[in-house]
Amino acid sequence: MKGVELSADDPLDVRRQKLARIILDSMYQFLGLLDVDGRVIEINQAALDGAGIKLEEVVGKPFWEARWWALSAATQERVRTMVAEAASGQFVRCDIEIYGESSGRRTIVVDFSLTPIFDDAGRVAFLLPEGRNISEKIAIEAELTRRNNEVHAALEKLRALDGFKTKFFANVSHELRTPLTLILGPVNQLLQEAGRSEREQSRLLTIKRNAQALLQQVNDLLDLARIDAGEMPLVYVCADIVDLVREVAAGFDAAAEERGIALSFAGAEEIYADIDRAKFARVVTNLLSNAFKFTPRGGRIRCTFERLPGERLLLGIQDNGPGIPDALKGQVFDRYAQGTEELSAKGSGLGLNIVKEFVELHHGTISLLDAPERGALFQIELPLRAPAGAYVRSRDAGWTPALPAIELPRQFDAPRRPENAGQPRVVIAEDNPDLRQFLHDVLADDYQVTLVENGGLALDLVCAEPPDLVITDLMMPEMDGEQFIHELRRRQTSHIPVLVLSARADDALRETLLEGFVQDYLTKPFSPQELRARVRNLVIVKRSVDILQKELNSQACDISELMVGLIASRKSMQEGMRALQVSERRWQGFYENTAVGIALADADRRIMKANPALQRMLGYGAREIVGLSFVDISDDADKAATRDNVHGLLTGNHGSYQLQKRYERRDGSHLWAKVCASVIPEVDQEGPRVAVIVEDLTAQKSAEDALARTQTDLARVSRLTTMGELVASIAHEVNQPLAAIVTNSHAALRWLERPEPDTQEVVAALQRVHRDAVHAGNVITRIRGFLRKGDLKRQAIDVPAMLDVLLQMLRRPLAEAAVGCEVRIAAPLPPLCGDQVQLQQVILNLLVNAIDALRNQDATDRRIVVEVAGDAGGGVQFAVADNGPGVPAGQAATIFEAFYSTKSDGLGMGLAISRSIVDNHGGKLWLESPAAGGSRFVFLIPASPR
Repeated sequence: MKGVELSADDPLDVRRQKLARIILDSMYQFLGLLDVDGRVIEINQAALDGAGIKLEEVVGKPFWEARWWALSAATQERVRTMVAEAASGQFVRCDIEIYGESSGRRTIVVDFSLTPIFDDAGRVAFLLPEGRNISEKIAIEAELTRRNNEVHAALEKLRALDGFKTKFFANVSHELRTPLTLILGPVNQLLQEAGRSEREQSRLLTIKRNAQALLQQVNDLLDLARIDAGEMPLVYVCADIVDLVREVAAGFDAAAEERGIALSFAGAEEIYADIDRAKFARVVTNLLSNAFKFTPRGGRIRCTFERLPGERLLLGIQDNGPGIPDALKGQVFDRYAQGTEELSAKGSGLGLNIVKEFVELHHGTISLLDAPERGALFQIELPLRAPAGAYVRSRDAGWTPALPAIELPRQFDAPRRPENAGQPRVVIAEDNPDLRQFLHDVLADDYQVTLVENGGLALDLVCAEPPDLVITDLMMPEMDGEQFIHELRRRQTSHIPVLVLSARADDALRETLLEGFVQDYLTKPFSPQELRARVRNLVIVKRSVDILQKELNSQACDISELMVGLIASRKSMQEGMRALQVSERRWQGFYENTAVGIALADADRRIMKANPALQRMLGYGAREIVGLSFVDISDDADKAATRDNVHGLLTGNHGSYQLQKRYERRDGSHLWAKVCASVIPEVDQEGPRVAVIVEDLTAQKSAEDALARTQTDLARVSRLTTMGELVASIAHEVNQPLAAIVTNSHAALRWLERPEPDTQEVVAALQRVHRDAVHAGNVITRIRGFLRKGDLKRQAIDVPAMLDVLLQMLRRPLAEAAVGCEVRIAAPLPPLCGDQVQLQQVILNLLVNAIDALRNQDATDRRIVVEVAGDAGGGVQFAVADNGPGVPAGQAATIFEAFYSTKSDGLGMGLAISRSIVDNHGGKLWLESPAAGGSRFVFLIPASPR
């Protein structure tokens, strides 16, 4: 063995020497023995093989002159110094590079040490050199260092982006709040004017409510940004908490009366505390608003006040609604978190997060509990006094900030219209009151329309009196649209056509519903004309089918047709049997050759059959593994759980399960595995069996442990970077449609102020206001979708129609700047597929920039040319050219950077956003400078995304 011969008659000391030699040469690491002068006495075989030398070549020679240290004179001198230190009685150790692989042709890094060995007299007799190969460890540490450096660099970049974000929100406060104020102001003036029909009044109220909702979402985003930046100061005032809560609750009196909700107060009559009155009122408003959303008709809401020891107060707000499931309580205060679709009243998911942030700014806490009689109970605990050093206004200073405006969704009754008994009946299930009223307004002239607010009410109505068409939303409380559709198809109402009207642009869901459950799917926002056309087509088809069915029911069944059907069924059965035989052979081949372990176990958890892969994993032969218990080979910590899990499968307490666990192999080592188990029901006289699938995860577990921390850091950086990019896009994308709304609102006011108001022009202007408000809302919807990691909404685009809409939107700015615009479309164009809203935004940005460049140009011939042509690769190329002053050469390289603008009042986001949109489509945006002057911006959208 290892070049050593063992004999049965060897003396004991000789035998021990031989065994020591075997052990020494079997060790994979560097090990040897030197005398006190550093001369080699013994070296193990692994060290000799690594350097490509023999023992006789180094015995009796200085250790530092051997092949291992021949990298450099410095290395040899270092080893010589270590030998001298060890000879003086010191233990020395270092990491050093040596020739140690491929017979001395490759270097490795070793953890090298010299240990002095003392004789009985305490003198150094020998030196013990040891070395352990740590090259892989060094490489791993270098990789981790590189990854950490990448994380630190990303964090530095994130800090820079955070600075841009703070600057952006300082500008967005003016850029968004001011135009929204200019929407609400003219709409309020129009509402105050007399002589307007009830239908027009209802439409103006809808514009006002939804503009206020948009303004509230903008304010929420701004407040959170200020909190994140640490720029949300508190203006303390000594105020009566009880009186303030009652004052805020008074704003809900109309909603309470309309829905029969009892709002009560209990506890202390007066508690004075130092608070920021406006922010605390916002906290109470959000909590009461949530309570009213989830409290059923005839329910109750209760506010309690209690003074606690230690100068603190406790405010409680509880309702008797459905409550919040335990699984959601831990995340209810998280940003953008919402409840399940059954419980959610829809929103931005910011309300409770803002409540939590404002309470913590007051050095308080908020908690969520289950109310004593069902429902939710929110408790706020605050200190009565402001922190030391804070300025507090006295209660009689005469300064009272305004309370936040309260605007809850109202329930509308559909206006009574004369109904024709012959008109088709349409049932609409939609939980948004404004949209429900709008749908009634669009369809009521041609159909008998019935409105309900959730799928449960719609199901009862449809089953009681089947209509000609059902229109349903998907996200509704109590019973959502998907549940409603599935219930509809399981009953005798499966013949009724269904049109889904949803804001969820989910292609997979849409295809699933269209394939087996519904007849049409329309995504919000939509045009009234398109809705009328789709409803008309579905109703016509349904009524035609009813007529044909009635005619068929009156005819006798043809026996010859029945025979033909039976023969076809027999042939189909024979083909099915042949396919089954082929499937069985394929399954047997898969069972024998797959790398995944498969086993069948009986009710006692013992293996009845196992495929070769499982046999190899556990180290047993085909016969040895039969009868082996899965409980016995499980890790000790998993045995009880394995026994309970299999018992639950066999008794039907739970279905199939998946888990990760450890099995003990035959040789005593352990196997990390992913285990999937399911029950096979009883067949004939055989009892139930358990099917077990085992996947080897040993290598995967090692890799996961090594990379877990780095992946967590990178994921956090990615999320925060995405948030920074989001906040830099809101202002520019919403600004254009809101500017158009302001223009059309002013035009409507001018036409109404004439001696003889031009009603038709006012209606046309308000229609354009509605169109642009829908566009602005669509932008907000896409921003929220971006936060939820949504994809591009790709669809076929009609390029001429898209350009026509954009030029109609810019008709007034073009006229004011005296700019002519020419569109050149090279026919035929290849099909274009992309997000139409985002591509419209790119072209709109380029056109607005061209108009601004020409506005102050002295030339009499101001013109813009828009060119569209096919690309050699099947894509579509757009170009926007003007004859303005052009872009200076020194600025051409920076105009696409965020926050860089050549305009004195610009945000510098237009071209940066445009390039980002084109990049997301897999295309490219660039600037060309024509020889004749001016600028020409070109972008290419490829035939398919890269």
